[in-house]
Amino acid sequence: MNESSDERCDRLPLQTVRVLRGIEVDALKQWSARRQQRWIDVQLGGAAGKPGVLAAIARQFAFPRWFGMNLDALYDALTDLPVNRGEGGDCGYVILLDQLTRANDLTAGQRSALLSVFRDAAHDFAERSVPFRVFYS
Repeated sequence: MNESSDERCDRLPLQTVRVLRGIEVDALKQWSARRQQRWIDVQLGGAAGKPGVLAAIARQFAFPRWFGMNLDALYDALTDLPVNRGEGGDCGYVILLDQLTRANDLTAGQRSALLSVFRDAAHDFAERSVPFRVFYS
């Protein structure tokens, strides 16, 4: 018997940062809507290096113009995201860093550091029992 996309998504930890493998983007987006979790899709295929990646993230999250464009500022902005309360508790976030591996001039070390910031933010959300799932491709 094949496992449905919902079943696969339901088994994900509340806080996770992982490669998008085995889950279709449309299915994940629909699943997040059914769970009342905020869907954020950051397109990074054309981003140029770390500054371009941070700018794309800042735009999609609607960070303020004074956002510092560095990893410390990213952590602060992520952990300051509002938490909406739903019927079942804290609704949380589902984030797609689409084509992260295709961002121009982003080194493997910079990509690793960026994902570490998202992992640290996930730990912060875990302490508040708020779902925070990040996928990258």
